[in-house]
Amino acid sequence: MNAHTREHRAGRSLSTLFAAGFVGAGRTIAIAFLGLALFTTACGGSSPAGPNAPSPTPDPSVSAVTVTTASSTGSSFQLTATTRMSDGSTRDVTALSQWESSNRALATVSATGLLTVVSGGDVDVRATYQGVVGALHLLVSTPPAPTTFEISGVVTEVAPLSRTLSGVRLQITSGPGAGTTMTSDAGGLFRFAAVAPGVIAIEASRDGYILWNVSNLMVSEDYRQLEVVLYPTPPDDQSGTTASARCNDGTWSWAKARGDSCVANGGIAYTVCPGLLCNSLTAP
Repeated sequence: MNAHTREHRAGRSLSTLFAAGFVGAGRTIAIAFLGLALFTTACGGSSPAGPNAPSPTPDPSVSAVTVTTASSTGSSFQLTATTRMSDGSTRDVTALSQWESSNRALATVSATGLLTVVSGGDVDVRATYQGVVGALHLLVSTPPAPTTFEISGVVTEVAPLSRTLSGVRLQITSGPGAGTTMTSDAGGLFRFAAVAPGVIAIEASRDGYILWNVSNLMVSEDYRQLEVVLYPTPPDDQSGTTASARCNDGTWSWAKARGDSCVANGGIAYTVCPGLLCNSLTAP
C-alpha cells in the first residue's frame, strides 16, 4: 500500500466517522459540542470572573425603646426615651417619639415628653419610635393646692383710641399683698405673680388719666384677664371750663347740650362725669 493509498484511506475513515456522527444518535453531536466547549475554556475563550464587590452594610434597626425619668415627684417632670439599636448602640429619641398617657385624667404628656400630673393614681406612659413602643408605669400623686395665685391683665385707654398703655402704676391697696406695686410694660401688660387667697382691691394710675380702681376682688384662683381701662383727664378751655364730652375722632367738646356735642366730629364717644352731659350710660 503506497502513501497515497494510506492518505486516502485515512481521509475516508475520518469522513466516514464524521458522517457517522451526524447520522448517529444525538449523543454523538452532544459529545462533539462538549469537547468543543472544553477546548474553548482551556484555551482561555472566556475571561475569569472579577472579585466580588462588598455588600453595603445595612442601617441598624430599633431593637427596643426604654422610657425613664430622673424624678417622678412634683406636678410635672421630664421623661426620656432611649432606643437600643441592632448594632448595640443607643440613641436619645425623646424629641422624636410619639408620647401617650394611658389616662389623661391622671397625667398628660407633651410632644417633648414633659409629664404633667392632673390627679393621683397609677398611669402608664408610652413612647413610640419607628413602630417600637416603650412604656413606664408610674404612681403619681395629686399636686398640692397652690398657696398663691397670679393676677394679670392689660391696661388700655378707652375708645375711641383704644390703645394699650405702658408705664401705668398698679398697686394692691387692701387685702393680701397690700402695698405690692408693679408697672405695665410696653404692651400694656402687668402681672402680680403671687397673691395669697382673700379679698383685695387694686388701683391703677398714670399722669394724664383718671384714677382707676376695683375693690372686693376675690382671689381663689389665677386671674389672667383683668382689664384695666383708663380714661384721659378731660381738658379745660381758656375759661377754665372742663370739656363735657369726648368725640369719636379723639377731640373734645364743650357743648352744653347733647345735641350740639361732637356734631362735626363723628358723634359722642362718651360724656364726662361729673359734667353738664353726664349720664350713667356713657360715664367713665
